[in-house]
Amino acid sequence: MLEKIKKAIYNIANWICIVALFLIIVVLLIVIVGRYFFNFTPSWSEEFSLFLLVWVGLFSACIAEFHRSHVRLTFIDHAFPPKLLRVFGIIRYFLKLAFFMLMVYYGFLIFLTTKQRFGAINLSFRWEVLPGLLTGVFCLLFLLFDTKRIFTDRHLRDAEKELEMLKNE
Repeated sequence: MLEKIKKAIYNIANWICIVALFLIIVVLLIVIVGRYFFNFTPSWSEEFSLFLLVWVGLFSACIAEFHRSHVRLTFIDHAFPPKLLRVFGIIRYFLKLAFFMLMVYYGFLIFLTTKQRFGAINLSFRWEVLPGLLTGVFCLLFLLFDTKRIFTDRHLRDAEKELEMLKNE
């Protein structure tokens, strides 16, 4: 059941990225065609492209959290024994938990208190804060769904297998 929920959240984040990237391409094509063929650039194009870029960037972080593929210092995995790597994994878990909780809390506060509007696209700035709030919620859920894996011996066995594979190469 949890895996289905996790996969559904991942699919939502993935589709948001796909749609936003598609819209960025469409907007930039409108800008290119308008500028070079009609000597006209829509006033809303740059602001809307940057707005969509925020959505892509933040929801891409959700996708990276789902795959556990964030940038990290891999030399640490080779330098320390698996038991110490497990401790590092648990510390990393709590740091990420605190970060995502702060992201949700402050994202929600900013979302509620924002009164500004964009100039050219006539949208509330809340729409630019919303992906940060949702990213925090999604990443927090992904992290909570992985709690068992992180605190059990399976995490340790995974680290030991990776270390063994590296020694064999």
